[in-house]
Amino acid sequence: MAQHLTDKDIENIVELLDYWPLDQKLTWELLCKAIELQLEFVPAPTRQTLQKYVRIKNAYDQCKKPKSTQVKSNPTQKLPPSLKIAQTRIEALEFKNARLEKENAMLLEQFVVWQYNAHKYGLSIAKLNEPMSKKSSD
Repeated sequence: MAQHLTDKDIENIVELLDYWPLDQKLTWELLCKAIELQLEFVPAPTRQTLQKYVRIKNAYDQCKKPKSTQVKSNPTQKLPPSLKIAQTRIEALEFKNARLEKENAMLLEQFVVWQYNAHKYGLSIAKLNEPMSKKSSD
């Protein structure tokens, strides 16, 4: 039976992808191994399980994309270790920012669909803004 991931698991896996080293190849197999080693998720989820989750799939695709379009730095120009670390951190944060912008756009699209359906089925703003009940009686 396929493994189910919690929201926290998904967040941790996406975070792992956000900081994936640029010089390290990314494959589903390597990601599964990294999840098992770094997140101590035993047994590691399979590629198929990971691909079921849109956030993980999008983060993976986002992480793979720069690898092919990555600009090679000038090999004759040596950077001090502190600048190399800063450069790596900045690149990771830029990738994370791009991923979050894409996720935000997807959530806004989903909200528009919900807004349309709420209007279509006659749900008022007051009804939509009602707080959730503590115990569901449904």
